[in-house]
Order: sequence, then C-alpha cells, then structure tokens
Amino acid sequence: FLVHQRSHQRHFFPCYGTVVAYTPSSTTPKSAASNALQTSSTASYLDSLSIASQSTAQIDDNSHAAAAPPPPPVPMDTPARQSLPAHLTLHPFPNKGLGVITTIPISKGEFIGEYKGEVFTEQVKDRRYLSSQTKTVEDEEWIQSRIERGQSLTGCYVYGITIPPTKSNNFEQNQRIYVDAEDEYQSLWTRFLNHASPPNNNCNPKSVHESYNGEPRVWFVACRDIEVGEELCFDYGDDYWLEGDDVV
Repeated sequence: FLVHQRSHQRHFFPCYGTVVAYTPSSTTPKSAASNALQTSSTASYLDSLSIASQSTAQIDDNSHAAAAPPPPPVPMDTPARQSLPAHLTLHPFPNKGLGVITTIPISKGEFIGEYKGEVFTEQVKDRRYLSSQTKTVEDEEWIQSRIERGQSLTGCYVYGITIPPTKSNNFEQNQRIYVDAEDEYQSLWTRFLNHASPPNNNCNPKSVHESYNGEPRVWFVACRDIEVGEELCFDYGDDYWLEGDDVV
C-alpha cells in the first residue's frame, strides 16, 4: 500500500415600489375619481409585477450563465499525463486534485494499469523525504532536480513492497523497497489514482518485489465492475494516513 512519507512536524426576489400621484379635477365626480385612482393603482401594481418578473428572470439567466463555464482543460505536458490511455480522462476534483475517470465500462478482474516510478530502499526514501535525515550530495542533487522541473516533494506517492528473506538475499528479516511515482517525468498516469475506502474503491493494487526483469512491479486490477463516468480509486491503506487525517 501507499506510504505517506510526510514529516510528523504537520432565488432571490427584488422588491419594487411604485408611487402613483392622482389629483381629481374639480369637475370629476368623487366616485369617478375614486374609480380612476383604483384603476391607475391596479395598473401600476400589475406593471410593477411584470417588471419584477422580467428582472428576476434576467438575474436567474445571468446566474446560470456565471455558474456554467466549463473547467479549463488539464495540461497534458508531462510523460505521466501523456501515458493516459484513450479511454480515460484526467479531471480536477475539489480537495483532491486531479483524478482519473473512465469513459468505457471496465469488468471485474480487468487489468487497469502499471504503477511505475523511481525505486528506493527504505534508507534512501527516508533521507530524501524526511527533514530530520542528513542528505548526501546525491540526495541534494535529486531534490534540486525536482525543484527545477516543477515537481513536488511531498512523499505522498510512495508504494511500499515487502521483500521476504530468501537464500539469495540473505536477509534475516523482511525488508521494504519502495516505488515512488511522485515525479511526473519518472512515472505513469496511475499516479493520479485517488483514495477511496472500501466499499467505494473499485481498483486493487497488486505487487511483487521482483518481476521478470529483476525490478519490483506494482499494478492495478478492477475489484468490481466499473461503470462509465466513474472515478478510478483504490484504498491507500492504513500506512498512508497520519493522526488527524480526514479519511473518506
């Protein structure tokens, strides 16, 4: 599961008024004056309702027009974004950043994609992401490269894989190796998969510490049927979260 390598230091209606002045002439009978006043006031009142209705409709139309503009297109300017398959789209989500939406149905058990990135030992991961660790010259150059290319240094895209003791590695206990997909020039589109707790997740990660090429491998499969328009999400796991995080 992902390991969060963060430091623990961490409709209104307008009102219209119309005043109608009416002064009956000396030759106008009182009753006629009264009727004329009533007719004039009623007509003015109806006119005011018509104006209010038109104004409200105009305000509503303007409100809808202001709320309707589509979001700007997501820049596809890094290798990770450009690796996105044609049946998927990148979409901005409030409080989550970019996420991945499918435009076709995906069946349970179907392969979703590979999770690739830089591979670190636990020691290298800690040195590069924890402020309490002393950095080597190589670590400083690595950090500077991220900064110069506009890449973040949050440590939020690190996937840990356990390496068990074997005769070939001579480990006395389990070790951990990490795939870091934060750098968009070193990773694939799967870095944009967001978290969802069960049963809302629709993808599951799978991993092996040593694949056919000797490198660790992480990939995703659909854990249920996924409908068109759904966001692809997986459970980041307990190791990702810090105390006080709002997990959904």
